[in-house]
Amino acid sequence: MADIKNEVVFSKEQKQLIKGIVEDENFSHHDWTKEEQKEPLQALRKYVRSHYRVEQNAKCAYCRKDVSVQAPSNCQIEHIAPKEMYKKYMFYPKNLCVACADCNSIKWKRDTIKPLSTGERRKYPSSSGAFLLVHPHFDDYADHIDIFRDRWYVDKTQKGHFTIGLCKLNQRSMDFGYPEPDEMMVLAEDLRNAKSNGDSYLVDLIKARMRELLDN
Repeated sequence: MADIKNEVVFSKEQKQLIKGIVEDENFSHHDWTKEEQKEPLQALRKYVRSHYRVEQNAKCAYCRKDVSVQAPSNCQIEHIAPKEMYKKYMFYPKNLCVACADCNSIKWKRDTIKPLSTGERRKYPSSSGAFLLVHPHFDDYADHIDIFRDRWYVDKTQKGHFTIGLCKLNQRSMDFGYPEPDEMMVLAEDLRNAKSNGDSYLVDLIKARMRELLDN
């Protein structure tokens, strides 16, 4: 089951505000913080942030660390398909979630949608398969990424691998020297192979070694 079960629902007044912005001939991704609509947009952003903070249990969509429950600085509204590339999806409910400041900043405007083989994408994708990353509206995070001792991320799928790299989820552990990154990388690869081969005994041994390293 997807991590986000209920997308944000806009009121009639909020829809009118959004309609006025996107139908402007000069509409761009910068309109997310449009100065002329400062107060209404601030209220809209607060509404979106509050909804997804609750929906995500105050966890970042990508690293699953806590986001702030009050200050917006570490509970940032995240555009899953970046608004710099897909301005038409800027207010689309399924393109919105909350992320911590680090993940939002590191991910920035990297593309997350698989390119179509022909033509131009006209509508927001309606399924997980169209996305390169773990999408909180379509995916169960645990199906794609394991987190060991709340600090080392191991991919279980290609989506998980992309998400870990996109947001540099293991950077903190690598930068601060715990655990030994090279051994953890090898163990993560061994774990993937053991799982694909159905060797549950080896899987348990590798997980135990990873936990041992993380506890030191």
